[in-house]
Amino acid sequence: MALTSTNLVNPVKTVLVNQTASTSASGVGDNNLAGGATYLVSISVNNAAFGTGVYTKLFNLSSATAGTDTATAVLFVPANGIKTYTFHPPLHFDVGLSMVTTTTAGQAGTTAPGTPPKVTLLLSSTAS
Repeated sequence: MALTSTNLVNPVKTVLVNQTASTSASGVGDNNLAGGATYLVSISVNNAAFGTGVYTKLFNLSSATAGTDTATAVLFVPANGIKTYTFHPPLHFDVGLSMVTTTTAGQAGTTAPGTPPKVTLLLSSTAS
């Protein structure tokens, strides 16, 4: 797993999270990315290296499993594509933010992509 978090020095207390090798096999993903409650300002999913569309599922849980837990948001990125989603106001995850990427749409999908996308999230401890 190649997950890094970088605390940025600024007034809104943002954290940049980079995921370059997700462990989302069999629907189990990256759990509690912020270590607790957080706001998601934006997310970029780089699926340029994979020839099938992917669905990044975001959960308001400290630990989540696709197909079992209900995602707060499901974001689609086409095959060989890159997509950035920006939220204003930011999405609030009051329990924690967990993430799984699959090749299957909807809540029930659990199949991990053969080449996981690179995911970058901008998180904040405040809604502003």
